[in-house]
Amino acid sequence: MTAYFVLSTGRCGTQWLADTLQLWSDNFVVRHEPLHFQYRPDLNSPTTPLAQNTELLKSHLDFIRQQIAQGYTYIETGFPCWRHLDWFKQHLDRVKVLHIHRDPLQSVESLLKLNAFVPPFLPHLPIKNLYLPADEQDLLQQHKALWPELNPAEKNLWYWAEVQHQALRYQQHWPKADWLSLSFSELFSAKSQQQLADFLESPTTSYWPVQQKVDQFGLAMQPQPLEFPRLCQFDQIARLAQRLGYASPWPDNS
Repeated sequence: MTAYFVLSTGRCGTQWLADTLQLWSDNFVVRHEPLHFQYRPDLNSPTTPLAQNTELLKSHLDFIRQQIAQGYTYIETGFPCWRHLDWFKQHLDRVKVLHIHRDPLQSVESLLKLNAFVPPFLPHLPIKNLYLPADEQDLLQQHKALWPELNPAEKNLWYWAEVQHQALRYQQHWPKADWLSLSFSELFSAKSQQQLADFLESPTTSYWPVQQKVDQFGLAMQPQPLEFPRLCQFDQIARLAQRLGYASPWPDNS
């Protein structure tokens, strides 16, 4: 049997996807962010996946193995596991990845609604860091000294770029049949439904929505205009966006 993991920045419909896929088959064990931030994507990385919460991660791996041994297909959606996919691949018989990507500016706007990388009102509360630059594989690792100077929008865009960069690194050495990339804008389409059903080897595609799900935070207070005064000098981000089919985050400089 197979273990499936969604690779995304979050805010890409993964909660809805978990709820939907659970209806497709009684043989699916679907979990949405089962460890949440305890994956520690800010401190763990592809080269050091067990730097933090080692025993918890090993216990989670054992849980996945148990589901597979019992004949179930394990599916994990969400975002915090994106740094651990190589580690899972090393310890499980077969791992398939569903890479869901979204327009960079839409991602930044949506993440800011959840206060990602935004300093809290009370200084004793932690910042919601979804990522911190450290790993040598990172796209912008050579610029990590700049990180403390960035505004929240810039940090969210940097995070978006690192997730996509890591996805493309994984994809280079992943079996083609075990990788599926879908854009968020097409996730709810009939075409994506069929692609996903084939990928999951599922004969059932019932309960698919007839229209795109509305962002549940769509009525939340809109963030300030997005500004990238420091990141706009990094053409790696623009090239990465264009490689995935999106416009440059700063079209005037593309």
